[in-house]
Amino acid sequence: MSEVESTTLTNTAATSAQGERAALMRLDHVTVEFPGRDGKAPFHAVDDVSLTISKGDIYGIIGFSGAGKSTLVRTMNVLQRVTSGSVTFNGKEISSLSESELKPVRRKIAMIFQHFNLMPSRTVLDNVTLPLVHERISKADAKAKALRLLDLVGIADKANVYPRQLSGGQQQRVAIARALIGDPEILLCDEATSALDPRTTRSILTLLKDLNARLGLTIVLITHQMQVVKDICTRIAVVDHGRLVDDGGILDVFAHPTSELTREFIYTSGNINKGLELVRTHDLFAAERDAGNVYLLSSVGQGAEETLMADVHRRYGVTGNIIFGNVDVIHDTPFGMILVSLEGTPDAVRGALEYFATVGVEATPLADVHVNETQAEGEDDE
Repeated sequence: MSEVESTTLTNTAATSAQGERAALMRLDHVTVEFPGRDGKAPFHAVDDVSLTISKGDIYGIIGFSGAGKSTLVRTMNVLQRVTSGSVTFNGKEISSLSESELKPVRRKIAMIFQHFNLMPSRTVLDNVTLPLVHERISKADAKAKALRLLDLVGIADKANVYPRQLSGGQQQRVAIARALIGDPEILLCDEATSALDPRTTRSILTLLKDLNARLGLTIVLITHQMQVVKDICTRIAVVDHGRLVDDGGILDVFAHPTSELTREFIYTSGNINKGLELVRTHDLFAAERDAGNVYLLSSVGQGAEETLMADVHRRYGVTGNIIFGNVDVIHDTPFGMILVSLEGTPDAVRGALEYFATVGVEATPLADVHVNETQAEGEDDE
């Protein structure tokens, strides 16, 4: 076992023994303000954000381009100074530290980026050992550690090639190995999969999830893609115009989103927005629209929509016709969204809606479901 694994696993075991996981990173009322242009008021890239990242979290921060995600994550290692508020890491306030005081702290807060930032004139091995150049470690030990990390990320055979000879996914694996060379406690990923194709994105996300499980590595993942969040994150924060509009466990946020933006991300990631557009615009569903009996049903842990429709028919004589639906499995738990038309007397439909609530199914009338135009996937943040 490498020293990276042994050290971190020891810390993870100690944390588990304490029961509830300890806070690793905390932001308290963080604001980042930039001067306005041409006499305009100052611009708040981050606006009064408070959040807590616990040890072992895979914490996703999602928002559209320009939402402030990248600025926010840079406050976590103080690459971006806060205008007000504070950043605490391992119980120590770090946002007011000097650059020299930050050096040992930043060794424990690693970061990877969308465009890898590898040195093209250096081999893969030399790129990985680069952060150790000024450390008190022999070249032989640095090389041995780098080779162990390259094996850990699945590219041990690429040690002596140059970045230009690698695919995008392989280059990101090099960047991850380089980030791990200092034995960090937290890895900040700023749109780390945005430049990759879907298949490579899945492989990198699988790697990050494996590193989280094997090393106890805490991960913060900045993205504009809800699918990325659904694939690996345990907690999620939604950012809109610099403000935190939703924050919580992934299943809790999916089941009970508190902002329109969060609902928009959820609907889009499940393709339910396509079903909504179809029902609202196609002549095929004109009768259901005019009757006002179309509902969006959402549930966590159900996954038996046909049985649910049979239940309301048996109990209330209501016929439920499934128009469009999607079921995701998030952390081994089904999360379903279906569009249905409910046909029956007003009292019977009312009874069916009340029944849905008793079995953990949220029913929203079509008229109350709002989805704005989403920005194109693949846009860069800030």
